[in-house]
Amino acid sequence: MRKNKFFQNLEIGQVIPLVVLMMFAIIAMVALILDGGAVISNRRTAQAAADAGALAGAQCLCTGLCPGYEEEENPVIAAATSYATNNGADPDSLSVNIGQEGVTVGAEVQTDSFFARIFGVEMLSAYAEATSGCSGPRGHGVVPVTWRCWPPEEGKPFNPEYGCQMQTLDWSTIKPLINGTISRLNIADFHGNVEEYRMHSDGTSIVRDPKPAEGETLPVPPSQIYILFDGDKLCVEDSGTGYICDLDGDGKKDLQLGGDRGLIYLTSSTSNINQWITSDTTPPITLQPHVWLTAQSGVGSAINKMEDVGWSGAVVLVPVYNEICPSKPDTNPDCIAAAHADPPWPAFTGTDRFDMKSGGSLWYHIVAFQPFYISCVSKSGNCPGYRYAQTINPDMKDNVPVLEGFFITDYDDLSLDPTNACEINLGNCTISLSK
Repeated sequence: MRKNKFFQNLEIGQVIPLVVLMMFAIIAMVALILDGGAVISNRRTAQAAADAGALAGAQCLCTGLCPGYEEEENPVIAAATSYATNNGADPDSLSVNIGQEGVTVGAEVQTDSFFARIFGVEMLSAYAEATSGCSGPRGHGVVPVTWRCWPPEEGKPFNPEYGCQMQTLDWSTIKPLINGTISRLNIADFHGNVEEYRMHSDGTSIVRDPKPAEGETLPVPPSQIYILFDGDKLCVEDSGTGYICDLDGDGKKDLQLGGDRGLIYLTSSTSNINQWITSDTTPPITLQPHVWLTAQSGVGSAINKMEDVGWSGAVVLVPVYNEICPSKPDTNPDCIAAAHADPPWPAFTGTDRFDMKSGGSLWYHIVAFQPFYISCVSKSGNCPGYRYAQTINPDMKDNVPVLEGFFITDYDDLSLDPTNACEINLGNCTISLSK
């Protein structure tokens, strides 16, 4: 059978259009892979450069540590620029801004195009931005009560290296006991005597088992404990009458009462103390030493609220003061002089802050914010440390609000609030990317 040459001639060259279309598709895929991959790579490099620059700038801004850039006119901008460009950012298009949120770096990365130049696009660029700042504590981070700061005194058993003579426990040491990883822990007192301790049945208090040979009838807390309660007497150590506040004779007041504690208004934005205790309503507070805060003398209402919202087992910051002023300190030069007397206090050449809330009866000069583990909170005095104190002071009442716990070192896990700056760094200041 003869083939029809007419139709056969029509079939000649039909594959050419298909090849052309396939070539266009292949070229488009190659262009997408090469140029698109370059854009993605540039985007990653730009983001890494922006992140590095923002973090370096925030480190310098928040802590004052700017190694290698101290002599620059603006060390923060110099550090951020250097780290961003060293990580691939184009120095000509780099932007660095310092604002309320911290340091913001805008970085751009450019490379030559491959196929895109066919369409007049000579360069492939990608832009990224990052902001980094420092965060301070909030919520359960700060309590509106104070502890007295006692300066080192010659002849006292305190180690002068203790800040404000606070005896502390190391958090990394007691944390396994608190978390239940271990059931027993050896703790040394200030004099080096070692005893074995466990968790009390309340789940947060640290106690030593009774030793009948010593005549103990109740579990005894470590000697580093501090007990705050509403009391109407003074310490024997202060007035010669009242409570024995140094429970173990080591020279440290374990009981805090009378003028040694107060209900502090942390800011002037509210008169409701409970707003600093209930974490979801806590107003912002910038932590800063050498601030005068107004206060009332009692702590009962605050402690009652702490038990209601479950503060036992929390780690907080406690404002520590060294002087009380009976009138507004900004108009009382004697109070300012007493708060900064050198000695016994370290020399201070700065300016005090007066963040006073009207209505307070006393003004406290805050010199530090110390990390504190709350081991027990009770409206009715039902805490192991307080019950032990009653065996030494039988006239201490049963039903009084009590807060007790331990000042700690080596702690950096406080909750953070990105709106607060690290004006005081107690190891809980975190520098991180916010966006």
